[in-house]
Amino acid sequence: MRKKLVVGLAFVFGSFAFGQDLPTNPEPGKCYVRCVTPDVYENQEVRVMVSPAYKKLKVVPATYTNVNETVVSKVAGEELAVVPAVYGTETFDVVTKEASQRLVKVPSTSSRETETVVVKEASYKLKIVPAVYENRTFEVVTRPAYQKVEIVPAVYETRDVVIPVKEASQRLEVIPAEWGQETVTYKKREFGSSISITKASFTDDFETVEIKPAAAEWQMSEIPPADCNSSNPDDCRYWCYKAIPAQNEIIPVKRLAADASSVRTPDCDPNNNGGKPCGEGTFTRTIMVKPASTRIIEIPGTTKTIKKTVMVTPPTTRIIDVPAEVKTMTRRVMVTPPTTERIEIPAVTETVRKTIITNESTRVEDIPAVSQTYKKTVMTQAPTTRTIPVAQKETTLKTTKLVEDARVVETEVPAVYKTVTKEVLTKKGGLTTWKEVDCKFLTYNDLNINWNLGSATLTPAAKREIDTKLLPVLQTGVSVEIASHTDSRGSAASNEALSQRRAQAVTNYLISKGINPSKIVSNGYGERRLVNRCKDGVSCTEREHLQNRRTQFRVLDQKN
Repeated sequence: MRKKLVVGLAFVFGSFAFGQDLPTNPEPGKCYVRCVTPDVYENQEVRVMVSPAYKKLKVVPATYTNVNETVVSKVAGEELAVVPAVYGTETFDVVTKEASQRLVKVPSTSSRETETVVVKEASYKLKIVPAVYENRTFEVVTRPAYQKVEIVPAVYETRDVVIPVKEASQRLEVIPAEWGQETVTYKKREFGSSISITKASFTDDFETVEIKPAAAEWQMSEIPPADCNSSNPDDCRYWCYKAIPAQNEIIPVKRLAADASSVRTPDCDPNNNGGKPCGEGTFTRTIMVKPASTRIIEIPGTTKTIKKTVMVTPPTTRIIDVPAEVKTMTRRVMVTPPTTERIEIPAVTETVRKTIITNESTRVEDIPAVSQTYKKTVMTQAPTTRTIPVAQKETTLKTTKLVEDARVVETEVPAVYKTVTKEVLTKKGGLTTWKEVDCKFLTYNDLNINWNLGSATLTPAAKREIDTKLLPVLQTGVSVEIASHTDSRGSAASNEALSQRRAQAVTNYLISKGINPSKIVSNGYGERRLVNRCKDGVSCTEREHLQNRRTQFRVLDQKN
């Protein structure tokens, strides 16, 4: 009962898998294939770091040299010497009586001149009514008013004046320089440093790389049930969607635990030297504590008192007014002119003499100053000091100089990588429908490859044959089987291995052209599938043997 139930389920499942989508209206002579969309894989190269990059350190020790160093044992200075002042005699004039002025009186002048004076004005008379006249008096200036100047003389007095006979001067006194001793510290020896190196350390580890991902595919049972009621035994086989586990590769790697490092230690530590700086020496040097200087001593000047006449009040003038002189005269004047005919009566004139007097004035006359010549001693050049240089003294000391301190030479050791090829699923496949195919691709198709005897190396002609006939088929996305055969000559085991190598040679060439290895199945059949009578122990021609030495391909499935 249980067996019948299993058969029934298998039949239902087979009918569902195949019966539901068999080709409708198939044509005689046509070939069909169930189009199972293959899983599409892509090869990717993954770089795995099996050894990390690290540093190698090498110590180059410090180098020293001995140097003679010149230092100043006595600094340069200066001494001062006095250069005395230079004196000379010069003459000078002293005004004993200053210049002044006096006024000289310029007397007035007089002149005589005549003047015609109208004593009777011109008039006219009327014939009918005579004119009426009367006498009038008037004054005539015979001498106009003027001024005369009276001189007021200047006032003088005698004064005492102090004049220098010898000017004040100076003299210099030198204060010598003061010298002392000092202790100078210098670098007698330079110290470098020492370097200790710790090498890089590593730990062993491993890294798992997935070279082929997990997948799944439909698989049919090999043997159909014995009680299958269908004429086609494939209808009763089980279809199982089995998982294909991922393929991993474990790669041993090294991890960098700690990179190389260095520690620098000074060759001389002041803490271990009593707190004193390392490599120091001392020497005594003479220095100038106080430079030389000068002190100025004043020398007073010499004077002399003389008498000098000085004008206190300059001369002036006083003006005296002199009144004008006048003369009273009488003249006849027409009071009423005639009212009728007028008769002109000429004027009567009289000549009068008068005196013209100019005013008195003064004229200024200069009185020159009176001076006297004296001699005096003057300093023509002040006292100075002359600098006397004191030469610097030097001494030679031996010192140790650091040419180059200890250093670390760093070398980079690059990381080591390993390239692993893994398959990556780019497109998931599955069951689809039936599809008409070219029947010639479902059977074996010969590749015209003439292998050299015992060789599995492709010739250029063989590669051209693959490029022309097989490569275009694979580029459509189908899967193929490469089958290679030999003739019966030789042992069966050696023929089996040779045919396998030849099939693999074709596969390797296709992979180099970019074909995914999952699309190729390579099988070597040796002498198991002879196409003629030429088996072991049968005598055949070379042409007959050549028919068995063949390489073929056939399509395993079709792409969607």
